[in-house]
Amino acid sequence: MKTRYIAPIILTAVLLLALPSNAAAQSSVVRLKVVNVPVDSGLLAQLLPDFERTTGYRVEVDKRGDDLYDAARQGTADLTISHYGHVGVESFMADGLGLWPRAVFSNQAVLIGPATDPAGIRGIEDAVEAFRRIAASRSKFLVNNAGTEKYLAQVLWEASGRPDRGDWFVDQGLRDQASVQTAGNMGAYILWGIVPFLKFKETTPSSLQALVTDDPLFQRVMVSIVINPDKLSGINAPGAMALQKYLSAPSTQAQIRAFRYPGLDRQLFWPAARDNSSSFLSAATQPAVTGMSFNPASVRAGGSMTVTFAGTNIFPHTYLDVRFRAPGGTADEVAMNWQQGASGVHNVALGTTAGTWTVTGIRAHVGADDHSAPFVSVSIGLAVLP
Repeated sequence: MKTRYIAPIILTAVLLLALPSNAAAQSSVVRLKVVNVPVDSGLLAQLLPDFERTTGYRVEVDKRGDDLYDAARQGTADLTISHYGHVGVESFMADGLGLWPRAVFSNQAVLIGPATDPAGIRGIEDAVEAFRRIAASRSKFLVNNAGTEKYLAQVLWEASGRPDRGDWFVDQGLRDQASVQTAGNMGAYILWGIVPFLKFKETTPSSLQALVTDDPLFQRVMVSIVINPDKLSGINAPGAMALQKYLSAPSTQAQIRAFRYPGLDRQLFWPAARDNSSSFLSAATQPAVTGMSFNPASVRAGGSMTVTFAGTNIFPHTYLDVRFRAPGGTADEVAMNWQQGASGVHNVALGTTAGTWTVTGIRAHVGADDHSAPFVSVSIGLAVLP
């Protein structure tokens, strides 16, 4: 951290950014409604603490099933994360209730089979070749009638040359856990999502194993959608957008790629933010400041404090500007490049005017001379002690 000695009028612009009102407390919460997979896998539990620590927001996670967008219609979410084709997405967007969906990551299905692996497909990277071997060996394949798995089975059948289905290709109308449990009893191969399969294995004795996992055909993209504040009231759009950009930031995408399920040394999620527009990706890499705090909480003239800015993409080379108003003043003043980096020590000049100073805005930027970005407006009144 850098230690600085600052003039009285600049010093007092760096006081605690903490609004005590109920409205401010609510705006610091981001309500996230999400499908099961990112929660059950532990991915969000790994990603969100850093977002909360660096931005000052607190994320309330609500794991939902097929009713995710029914619930979001009630204005009880600020951001949703689901598969792009999740039930309800199309009508939700058609009604203008969500802003443009942003790809964040893909999860994946796997080709599951008995430990004996009669078709010899274990470890094959090409799912179509694996399906050909199942058909050629007349090994049992059970259709999982969950929408995406059934469609994926059809793609594999088409790509492998439409082999005669005969008695090896079985469809009992079952889906998800019921179909997988039946496949285990039959010694059959089946398609299912890797995360629900891992959770299934933790609670249900089964000899089934994930045998083919590495084909990109198995990946299914997931998107984040900011709820439209012009359509539903009480939406924390700034917080939702901050979380959306955080999930798309290169450092977060790298964490998504490196994430591993406990006890399994295999990639489960695939970064997908690069599929967004270049303008969104540019915004996701820019610094964004959401708050500011100091330690200790009260400072007398002649003392010092550590000032910490909260936000995303705030690195040691990031510049921070502060807009402030003097005690009894009516006009704002600006301290350009007041701090560089998220945290710094500042000395309080002797003779600093005692009274209530108001911080009215904060701004982060990369170039020392680039002050073109708008300030994040705040209104914080704090006292400087004589």
